[in-house]
Amino acid sequence: MLYRSLAHTSKTASSWSSKPLTSLRPLAFPLAPAAASSPQQPIPALSASSRRTTMSSSTQLLQSILDANETYAAAFAQSDPALLRKLAQGQSPKIFWLGCSDSRVSAELSTGVAPGSIFVHRNIAQCFHPGDPSASAALAYAVHVLKVESIIVCGHTGCGGVRAGMQAAVDAKVKEDAGETVEPPKPGSVDDTIAKWIAPIKSLASPHAHAASDPLSTLELATLTDEHVRATVEAVAASDLVRAAWDEGRDLSVHGWVYHVATAKLRDLDCGFKGPGVRADSLSRPATYADSEPADAEN
Repeated sequence: MLYRSLAHTSKTASSWSSKPLTSLRPLAFPLAPAAASSPQQPIPALSASSRRTTMSSSTQLLQSILDANETYAAAFAQSDPALLRKLAQGQSPKIFWLGCSDSRVSAELSTGVAPGSIFVHRNIAQCFHPGDPSASAALAYAVHVLKVESIIVCGHTGCGGVRAGMQAAVDAKVKEDAGETVEPPKPGSVDDTIAKWIAPIKSLASPHAHAASDPLSTLELATLTDEHVRATVEAVAASDLVRAAWDEGRDLSVHGWVYHVATAKLRDLDCGFKGPGVRADSLSRPATYADSEPADAEN
């Protein structure tokens, strides 16, 4: 099923590091210990520590986040009170980030910028569909209200949406080769929802499904990821929202990047635009897929 392909790369660590990433951003936190068993009857007047042992794992996680926020807020207020006051007055980011919803890819953490620097919209596989009001509204607000100067479309390695698109293309080829008809999923089902969303990625993946010996290999999926980012950059650059800004003479560029999860490195695809049909200036950071992966990575 498509949703299983989407979830293929969604394995998460079983615990969190208790070491803060920085003194200003203690985002990592330990989970509270899981309860050994659930009581048969409610127990009144429990202490805070006793209540913690009776919580479900999801409640423990949420409580741990709130606990971590208290530490984060106190550290932030002590480290940079001026920035907090500035953020309370409003935002003036210079960058709009169209990224994937994947929990491993944070725009702020991957770039190391302070809060207030990037305006973010995320969805499955960083898609920009002309009929998607959410992405269009975010782009409109970023470009025409916040007046951002750069748009970054950022994909990433191990993307479940890209894999689902490739899997859909492979499944379609198998049925085609067998002379079978591809039955559409039930309207409104999980598979139907995902199939509609990843349809453009499936189209990009079709040549790979027909020509590659192993379409689902790491390198083939990485190639498809790059192609999808480039296609999304072109779609954003061709949108009426961006064209209107260029017609006004605005200094606005659109770029395509890929985040490598195994190394936390960003790779520029050098596929950007700064005007209709006008390529954006090169960022002078040439890098290949291999350069951005661990030295011992297996393909």
